Amino acid sequence: MNPLRNEPYLIDLHIHTALSPCAEEEMTPPKIIHAARAKGLKMIAVTDHNTAENVAATVRASVGSGIIVIPGLEVQTREEVHMVCLFPNIESCLKMQNLVYASLPDLRNRKDIFGSQIIMDSSGNAVAELDRMLLISAEMTVESLADKTAQLGGICFPAHIDRPSFSLLATLGFIPPELNIQTVELSKHITSDEAGYRFPFLKNYTLLSSSDAHCLKDIGSNPTTFFSVSNPDFSQLKLALGSNLGRKVLAKMKDLSMHIIDIVQNSIEAGASEIRLTINEETESDCFSLEIADDGRGMSESELKQAADPFFTTRTTRKIGLGIPLLKAAAERCNGKLQLSSTVGKGTTVRATFSHSHIDRAPLGNIINTVVNLVAGTPDLNLYFLHIIDNHEVRFDAKELRNQLEDIPLNNPAVLSWIKKYLNESYSAIK
Repeated sequence: MNPLRNEPYLIDLHIHTALSPCAEEEMTPPKIIHAARAKGLKMIAVTDHNTAENVAATVRASVGSGIIVIPGLEVQTREEVHMVCLFPNIESCLKMQNLVYASLPDLRNRKDIFGSQIIMDSSGNAVAELDRMLLISAEMTVESLADKTAQLGGICFPAHIDRPSFSLLATLGFIPPELNIQTVELSKHITSDEAGYRFPFLKNYTLLSSSDAHCLKDIGSNPTTFFSVSNPDFSQLKLALGSNLGRKVLAKMKDLSMHIIDIVQNSIEAGASEIRLTINEETESDCFSLEIADDGRGMSESELKQAADPFFTTRTTRKIGLGIPLLKAAAERCNGKLQLSSTVGKGTTVRATFSHSHIDRAPLGNIINTVVNLVAGTPDLNLYFLHIIDNHEVRFDAKELRNQLEDIPLNNPAVLSWIKKYLNESYSAIK
């Protein structure tokens, strides 16, 4: 084993079992492990509301699966903030559970109102129902909870910090400077790129994304990529969340295909009838570039200077335009840059370059679906697409195809099916 390797692993550190009253009864230990494997996850964390009674069963269910299960729980603090607490072993996790139980009001669960709280064995059989009410705040502050977690050797972070309820920002409006955390969690509703603009102060924290899954289909829907110099475990995770050398976590980023859609939409709203989309990958020179050129109305010099400002837009339907600023940030994060040129009445060209091998470079995403969806949504647009991968090319010309089809529109289902098949075969030939 090479100790210097830095391999990526998909992880999901916020998953509920059927013990959480708001989770589906299908969330049994063996089904959770099966779903995690199906989604390609390497590590998950069991984080039920204010309890860890199903942690041990899920750990046992994972034996032989290749899935690493981190013991944890999601605590609702006195401030009604959800905080995820993860631990190196079951024993320390149960110690935290006891502290939480001692600080919960002595109330019984009303399963007819709040749902059942099912304790299970490793085979998924119900062995008991927890009578204690879990959907309630513990008498622990966010500061005391984070400190107790650290004392037990664990990791504590605010859950779904961007959500309008039960999140640290929604409740307090800020992150207390004395709060003993290094990490914050983003929900599936926001990418790390977008979070950087909405909450600039998050640059001081490690960002991770999790599913907060309450049903099987959501497991792995919002994973974090965990890079490690050795096989992942709790100790490696703790180092990664502290941004130690050779270990890193990447929250969900915006796929480059999504950036492309944003920029193309700008071009369409600028009256473009022709758009040329070029992607060039040169692995030997470690260069990745994408260029979007249109024949729209263009921008004046003053508009061009402001185009990379996230608070500037020419649209009347949206106050903030993030398309170009987010692409610019994505490029600069990967030792690249964004170049913007425009002439009033002639059009605009956006070009972004990236270091191809950079660990922070967002994946291209499903470029085939991107092209097909653009054709389906704007069948009259003359879209020219070219993807160069070293000495190979994938090419699509909507204008050329339209001329061949004569009166058949490009958004005809049979035509769209043919375009998708053609692009799939073109990429398969390269691979």
